[in-house]
Formats: sequence, C-alpha cells, structure tokens
Amino acid sequence: MSMAEWIATLGGGLPAAVIAVSGWANWIQYKRNGELQDKMLEMAQAMVKESRDLVTDTNKTNAASTEIMGRAVRLLEDRR
Repeated sequence: MSMAEWIATLGGGLPAAVIAVSGWANWIQYKRNGELQDKMLEMAQAMVKESRDLVTDTNKTNAASTEIMGRAVRLLEDRR
C-alpha cells in the first residue's frame, strides 16, 4: 500500500496526510532506534572482551614479574 492509498483510507485531506506522515516518521525513528541499540550492544560487548583481554594480559605480566622477583630473592639468599 502506497502512502497516497493509505492517506485515502484515513479519509483523505490534510489531517489524514499529517497522521500518515507522522506515523511514517515514528516508524522510521523506531526502526533506527533499534539499529542504534543493536550497535551499542555490539560496542559494549566488544569493550567487555577487550577489558577481559587486558585484565588477562595484566595478570600474566604480574605473575611473570612476581616469578622474576622470587627468583632474584632466591639468588640473593643463595649468595649469603
């Protein structure tokens, strides 16, 4: 059904045209809002994954640093 046909079923005239265009604009905004929400969800999920990866890398670095410091302490203790 075209916009003109839909306006005709609403009774025609300016009020029907305003109702039809308003409804069409609301539908477009609703559809676009859904697309934007989907995009925001994807971005949030990507940020969570990046944060997890960063925490994992930080933990690995801290563990390696702790191991190195432990070895250094043991070497120094062995020299006594």
